[in-house]
Amino acid sequence: MTELNHNSNRSAGEPDSMAILQFKQAVEGNNSETVRQLLHDHPSLVKRIDEPWFSFDAPAIVISAGRGRREMVDALLEYGADINVKSSWWAGGFGVLHHDHHDLSRYLIERGAHVDPHAAAALGMLDHLKTMVEKEPEIVNQRGPDGQVPLHFAVSSEVMDFLLNHGAEIDKRDLDHDGTPAQYAVNNPDKCRHLIERGAKADLFMACKLGDAELVREILNDDPHALQAQVGKGDLTAAGGHIYEYTVGSGAKPLFLADRLGLEAITDLMLSYCSVEQKFLLACMRADTATVHDMVRERIDIVQTLKPEDQSVIADAAWDGKTDAVRLMLEVGFNVDARRNERSMTALHGAAVQGNDEVVRLLIDQGASVDMLNEFGGTPLNSCIWGSLHMQNPEGDYGLAAEILIEAGVKLPDQAMGSEKMKDVLIRHGVPGENG
Repeated sequence: MTELNHNSNRSAGEPDSMAILQFKQAVEGNNSETVRQLLHDHPSLVKRIDEPWFSFDAPAIVISAGRGRREMVDALLEYGADINVKSSWWAGGFGVLHHDHHDLSRYLIERGAHVDPHAAAALGMLDHLKTMVEKEPEIVNQRGPDGQVPLHFAVSSEVMDFLLNHGAEIDKRDLDHDGTPAQYAVNNPDKCRHLIERGAKADLFMACKLGDAELVREILNDDPHALQAQVGKGDLTAAGGHIYEYTVGSGAKPLFLADRLGLEAITDLMLSYCSVEQKFLLACMRADTATVHDMVRERIDIVQTLKPEDQSVIADAAWDGKTDAVRLMLEVGFNVDARRNERSMTALHGAAVQGNDEVVRLLIDQGASVDMLNEFGGTPLNSCIWGSLHMQNPEGDYGLAAEILIEAGVKLPDQAMGSEKMKDVLIRHGVPGENG
């Protein structure tokens, strides 16, 4: 531990920046022994153990509990971390019980963690919840983490029914992701269906995830325009990105979702309500060459008259690794740099983030821009670097994709970043490494 002791005499005042950095790295890396050593050597660091230094303005104990790291939580508690501290997140703070690790939650309750109505709902602590509601009936709609209410957290039908029977608003939306409890439960069929049966407003994304053709028909008969819904547009937007951005997929559309899920009956049902353009786009995504060329012959201007956001399906196909679909769309005249809006990713960004060298080369050969920036201000190479660390698509070749982008003239970063293979590629092309 020699390198951790060089500032061990700083026992008062503010912890030095190196100690803070090492503490953050140890917590993120789940190295509880290093955390203990740092806190032992730096009493001033102990005084700031509950600082919101981590993602979403969370303190160390909250981020560790959220990741299910009991040993790290114990280490932090040994040095006085507040078991009831919450994150400073603007929409509503998270505590140590607001996660899916229920065994850890019950352990933390034994250690003194306060059970609020959201935790009680998540843990199925119905008796505890009843006692709280008897004292404060309004807590059934009390906002908590992300501005969610207890119904967002409830899992069991008994808890959901209790909350609803005592005044919980079934379609109340959270503050960060503007999602209802049923929308939050889109990947939890039992909860989602139960809420719909209790009167929650259903949408086509829920109906697809449930595989419920009758619900699809009911929604479309009531509103045929529901097929135009797209995650990230209209009602499906939010300050922190609508909840469907994370649970269904950015830019998702009901028709394409049904097709991707292999729901043939539902896809066919939706097609009976579709415009010619929607049918054409689905054929493109399916790489159905014969149908696409037949439709182009019938309407020679069909591609040119598509809305820009519809042409952006080429970016979706690139993200999904659908090489044949990308090739077909380019053949019939899709804009190689199409995107949903002026700030979103292009097809080249999507292929690069997946390390798909074949699609990267295909797009560049067709004139794709290597200079356009995505919503995060990144070039396709930046997307490739990020993907090499965070996506790590096992079918991708991030090094080769980067080589192709560099050969095409993409702007190089100031420092070599990404996976080790990615760093090697960048350094070989003159980008400074970590040590200059």
